[in-house]
Amino acid sequence: MNIKHQFIKRLNLSTVLWPFLKNGLYCFNFHRIGSWQETSYDPCVFSCDAENFEIYLFFIKNNFRVVTLNEINNIAEKNIPIKEKLALITFDDGYSDNYHIAFPLLKSLGLPATFFITTSLIDSNLIPWWDEIAWHVRQLANKTIKLAPWHHALTIDKTPSRQNIRNVLQQIKINPSLIESQLDELRALTPAKISDNEIKSLFMTWHQVTEMVENNMTVGAHSHTHKVFSCLSEAELNFELKESKRLIDLNMLGNISSLSYPVGSATTYDKSMYGAISSNGYKLAFSFSAIINKNLNENRFEIGRFSIDQPFNERVFKEMILSAKSK
Repeated sequence: MNIKHQFIKRLNLSTVLWPFLKNGLYCFNFHRIGSWQETSYDPCVFSCDAENFEIYLFFIKNNFRVVTLNEINNIAEKNIPIKEKLALITFDDGYSDNYHIAFPLLKSLGLPATFFITTSLIDSNLIPWWDEIAWHVRQLANKTIKLAPWHHALTIDKTPSRQNIRNVLQQIKINPSLIESQLDELRALTPAKISDNEIKSLFMTWHQVTEMVENNMTVGAHSHTHKVFSCLSEAELNFELKESKRLIDLNMLGNISSLSYPVGSATTYDKSMYGAISSNGYKLAFSFSAIINKNLNENRFEIGRFSIDQPFNERVFKEMILSAKSK
C-alpha cells in the first residue's frame, strides 16, 4: 500500500476526494465470476460473485463513461487528449463463467467489455498451470511442502484454505521460468489425478466467444499458452503472439489488435518486446499496473488496469482508484 493510499484510507477521504477524480482511462479487469468456495481449482482467480459483479457494473456505469476497445485504439492512434473519466471493462483467460454469468449481466446493462482469451484453452479440456497447482495443494492437507526453488517450506492446513493456495502460487511465481518443473514436483507429491468430470467446460467455446462478439463484446489475445513473456526466447515470444492472433482472427472472422500480458506484473514483460508485439499486428497491450492512463499514444503497450479480486466495497474501491498514479 503506497503512502497516498494510506493517507486516504486512514483519514477516510474517499468521499471527499471522489468528486475531484482525475480525467483519464480507468481499466477494470476481472477473471472469474462466481463462488470461489465451490471450485476444485484456484479460488484466487475469482474476482467476485455474480451479485457483486452487477454492483461493480452499476458503479462503473454511474461514475464513468464506459467505452469500447475500438474507441481506446482511436484515442491512442490519433493522440486525442482524454478530457473525461473513461472506463474499459476487461476479462482475462476465457473461463466459461465469463459467458454464462458475466456476459448476460453486461448485455442487460448495455455495457461493452473486452475478453482477452488464452487461445489454447478455448474449446479445450486443458487445465491451466495455476488451476492445477491449486488442485494439487488441496490434495496435500495437513502436510508441509518445500519445492526445490523455495527458500522456506509451507504448511497446508487440515482443510486447505484459500490463503494456503495463494501462498503456494506466490512462491511458485517468484521463479516463473520454473513453473512447469515446480508443477511436476507437486504432481509427484500427489498420487491422485484430476477426474474427467472436473475438467469439463472450464473454458469457453469458440461458438460462445463468437456470440459475445455479435453482441457488442470485443476479443483480444492473452497469448496462446499463458507462458510468462519474460521467460521466453524471441522465437517463443513470436509464436505466442502470432498463434493467438491467428486463431482468434480465424475463428472470429475478424482482425484483433490488442493483447493483455499473461500474469501482467512489471517483471513479466519489458520494452524490448514492443517491436515483436507491433510487428505481429498488435496496437495495444494491457498490464496489471494500477494506473490512471492519460497518454495512450505514448504508453500504448503498457496500459494499466485495476485488478478486481474481492466483493464490492464502495469505500475500498474508491480508495484504490484515488490512490493510483497517472501515466
